[in-house]
Amino acid sequence: MRCDFEITQGIYLVQSPHKLDLHNNFDFIGLDYSVEHRTLQLRWRRSCGEWVASGTPASVTIEFREVSEFRFQPRDSTLPVTEDACVSSFGYSTDEDWADGVIIAEPSQTPDPKWLTAVDFMSGAVIALQATSAHARIVA
Repeated sequence: MRCDFEITQGIYLVQSPHKLDLHNNFDFIGLDYSVEHRTLQLRWRRSCGEWVASGTPASVTIEFREVSEFRFQPRDSTLPVTEDACVSSFGYSTDEDWADGVIIAEPSQTPDPKWLTAVDFMSGAVIALQATSAHARIVA
């Protein structure tokens, strides 16, 4: 998939000059999936916590284009709903037997094109998809 950003260490969205911690400094607020346009937008807003550095952008949106597969694994209903807003990891999902959950590719590893891009949340919910490209929009 072509991207104008990269994900490092499973939680950082890197798009020059930014390196944004999606786990600690941003709250996931929703998604928009368009069957007609084959796009999926994932949206985050800067967390209100005092630990968030001043100058941290207000929001991040990632738009996936030419989506050919979209999956949603439900949350663990025993966990607080607030855990839906917290990214656990941003990586890949595969149905292969060796994989257990969302996997993080090593920097030297090229992900298999069959793997789905996946966002795993602290609640256990997972968004997994296959798309041709992804674009990040960061708003100060």
